[in-house]
Amino acid sequence: AGAPTPSPPTPQPPTPVPAPTLQPPTPSPPTPPVPVPTPTLQPPTPSPPTPNNPVDLSSVTCANYGQYVNQAGIQVTTRIGKDAGKDETFLLDVLDDNTLGALVVCDGEASCSGNVDFTMTAASKAVPVAIVCCKKDACKGNIGLTVADLATPIDVNVHCSGESSCEDAVWTVAGDHKLDGYCVGETACKASRWSAPQGEANGYCSGESACEDSRWTATEGRLTMFCDSTEDTCDDAVFDPYALCSGGGASNARPGSCDAGAPTPS
Repeated sequence: AGAPTPSPPTPQPPTPVPAPTLQPPTPSPPTPPVPVPTPTLQPPTPSPPTPNNPVDLSSVTCANYGQYVNQAGIQVTTRIGKDAGKDETFLLDVLDDNTLGALVVCDGEASCSGNVDFTMTAASKAVPVAIVCCKKDACKGNIGLTVADLATPIDVNVHCSGESSCEDAVWTVAGDHKLDGYCVGETACKASRWSAPQGEANGYCSGESACEDSRWTATEGRLTMFCDSTEDTCDDAVFDPYALCSGGGASNARPGSCDAGAPTPS
């Protein structure tokens, strides 16, 4: 009975629990974008150069050839003065890629007369050709033009101006080349011969007896003839096999030469 009374336990304050430390979230490293390859810019591939167009020599005459002789791209041969190119041989071949036409000027009395050959061989580049024969007897005599068959057809123009300027001359083209003859003046192309057997041919005759006794041939192509109003302009001329004729001077061409059945120009 005499045991001591126990004291009540002294309450202990609760041990504080430390609050958790909040750490900011660690950001994930950004995913680098997948680089899109930049397209490599290539310089444009140049198109092959377009070949230079041939020059137009169809309008060259004795009156205006001076406008052409210094023009870039034309191969020019001149014989100026009496007998300047008499009995010569002219090679008209064009071998330079930058040359677009060939022009021959015979200006002067008998300037290219006698025994003369104008020749373009198959080795030539296919470019237009023009020959002008100016003044009396300029291209009279045993004159011959021969143009070989080339890769493509060309235009060949011969302009004769003056008395007997192309009398007795012979102008011939092969293949499908086109042959145009201009005969202006008394007997300018008397007894001359013009032949484009497979191609087209055109003749213009003006002056007394300008194309008398001449012969024009275009066996497979179209042949057209203009004979000025003088009745004897094309007296006894032959158009083989026939031509589409105009002008009053065509009435005395050989019978059948100006045929009503000739093809009409398109």
